[in-house]
Amino acid sequence: MLNGPMVWWELVTLARRGHTVRARILLLYTLLLAVIVFAFGWFRTTSPIPFFLGTADPLPHQELAKFARWLVFSLLEAQLVLVAVITPAYTAAAISEEKDRRTLQLLLTTALTDSEIVWGKAVARILFVLAAVASGIPVLIFFMFLGGVDIALIAIGYGLTIGTAILSGGIGICAACESPDTRTTLIRAYVATAILVGGMLPPLMLLNPFAVLFYCLEMTLLTLQLACGLGYPIVQAVIACGFLVSGTRALRNAGVTGGPFPSSAFPEPPRGRPEPVVAEPSETLRAMGELGNADPVLWKERHAKAQPMPLAAALTALGAAIALILFIGGGWTLVKRAMQALDPDHAVMLLTRGSGSPDQASQQLMTAGLIASVLYLLPLAIGVTGCIAGERLRGTLDSLLATRLDRRRMLAAKIRAQTERGLVFAGGAATGLGAGFGSEGGVQLGLAAIAAFAGGIALVVGLGAWLSVRCATPVGAFRMCLPATVAVVGVPLLAWYFIDWQDVAPVAEAFAWCAGAFLLIGGAGWWRACVELERGD
Repeated sequence: MLNGPMVWWELVTLARRGHTVRARILLLYTLLLAVIVFAFGWFRTTSPIPFFLGTADPLPHQELAKFARWLVFSLLEAQLVLVAVITPAYTAAAISEEKDRRTLQLLLTTALTDSEIVWGKAVARILFVLAAVASGIPVLIFFMFLGGVDIALIAIGYGLTIGTAILSGGIGICAACESPDTRTTLIRAYVATAILVGGMLPPLMLLNPFAVLFYCLEMTLLTLQLACGLGYPIVQAVIACGFLVSGTRALRNAGVTGGPFPSSAFPEPPRGRPEPVVAEPSETLRAMGELGNADPVLWKERHAKAQPMPLAAALTALGAAIALILFIGGGWTLVKRAMQALDPDHAVMLLTRGSGSPDQASQQLMTAGLIASVLYLLPLAIGVTGCIAGERLRGTLDSLLATRLDRRRMLAAKIRAQTERGLVFAGGAATGLGAGFGSEGGVQLGLAAIAAFAGGIALVVGLGAWLSVRCATPVGAFRMCLPATVAVVGVPLLAWYFIDWQDVAPVAEAFAWCAGAFLLIGGAGWWRACVELERGD
């Protein structure tokens, strides 16, 4: 089962498609970005460039050892984030692409059992991710020469990385087996990963692999470190096996493998002389409304959409409820602060409070904005990357392009329908981020944060549209658009972590540069998508 033909077939297929090189380059870029961010955060008062060039005064031995220890910890955390982000997409594509291509039925007719198919694909994709992650070992070993870094920390970090890859892979495979299409698969996989790996729910926040790695860093007893850092991946592997067993059982019951339609779905043919009957429109067509002079593609994209899965809808509602509670709590605290400012005594206290660190209100508003941004950007990236690639995979793109519809307007209609879904989350994200940064750093910083988020939406839309036109499958397009989505969410989080509240001008300028870069890349992606769709590439 674990060494069957599916494992080697998947590994050879991934290598021939060029995914190996792309995954390793993505890991190295992630580690490089982590080094840059950590260096600028460590040397807040001075520039870290002279330190790396060797032109600055050398650090004392103890401070250099502390710097290297926390740098390696940051690199391991960045590696964990990358594994948790890319593994569900890679593993889910192993089954969902078979369903979309309608080749799963042929695979099920072979001599392979369901367990060999599911477990073989899961093992191959997880091994592929771990092989890509292994390319970062020389980077971490290099920083050991700075001193202060124990080999046990690196071993624990890679143990947690292996466990996280196994758990994320099991979640992705199970979601693909239980879901009928790619969109539902990705939403279900990433929501489950956010809960079980990211610890989005309050009980799991202190038990995710990122927190466990921090606990191991602070522990002084080596035996306790190894027991915690190596026992946790075993628990993750056991949970992943449960997901794989559930996915194996659901492989033949979901989506296109659900079997033939029931006989009651096909009514008996009429007997005798037929009578003229005026057919009444169904309730579904009545709810969709009249087409009229509207754009037919936009009308179709707005109404002919897949029904949301109960689990994904419930988790989205839970995230929205948490964001709403945080937003109301933070907003009410700001209102009380504004009312206290009317009292001269309290106004003096507020003015002398200082700006060393943000208060609870701004933290709640920023957290609510981040949750709302994830709830909007993740479905948006999935929908935009599948608007053209999904038609190509279903074999309906040629028929759609053969019509007299303008191709640019057709693409714009599909993108517009995707951006309209969940606009309340976009508004909540912009309001939460703007109020969170603006309540502590002023109006200019709040507006800059809103501009960066708006530019991030343009980046996801433009880049996703180009990838949807360029890539053969929706999963491949989404996988390449996912780093941009993570970057849009990570910019305000990094800014909040590294900001100096006594001097917010550099962060406001960084937000402005990010907004401009996002708009430029998104606009270029949209232009390329329109050009390539017009040419039929």
